[in-house]
Amino acid sequence: MVLSTKSNHVSLKGFDKVKYELNKYHAERYWGIFVAALLIWFWILGYPWMPPVAFDSALLESQNIHTVGVTAGQWYWMLDDRGNSQNANDTNVNTNNNQLYVKAGETVKFVARSIDVNHGFGVLSSSNQMDVPLFQMQVVPGFDNIFYYTFKKPGIYTIRCLEYCGWNHPYMVSSITIHAA
Repeated sequence: MVLSTKSNHVSLKGFDKVKYELNKYHAERYWGIFVAALLIWFWILGYPWMPPVAFDSALLESQNIHTVGVTAGQWYWMLDDRGNSQNANDTNVNTNNNQLYVKAGETVKFVARSIDVNHGFGVLSSSNQMDVPLFQMQVVPGFDNIFYYTFKKPGIYTIRCLEYCGWNHPYMVSSITIHAA
């Protein structure tokens, strides 16, 4: 009963009662400081991945960006290879397989748009269907959602929808083939 903050603490008298009243919220104060410091630390750690900072190097070299238009619909990905901004007419697109071919080390600008519902555009780190995503962005209807990424290693990367979009959602799959430069 002595440690409770709800009692009148009749046993505390004089200086001890004043000291208790001043310091009874130490745990809450320290907990608040700890949480605030932790949030600031996470912000500092995440700063390099914030879009204005993460895309800064790609935006400085805008003439070397390979642009890819992505249209999402229930239950497909339509990839439109627009090529580099220098040679936009020299595109390499295979729309029959809905696959994309890009050179390794080339920065790719994905411009994604949905025509129906929200989709999650996720590029997985290999051709394994259930692998770890390299990156993910929400594809919202009516907006151009932009993401820059540089593929460093050649290989086949799987594109999956990571946002449930209806009954045929698990089959919303495509791929990107990265060739050695």
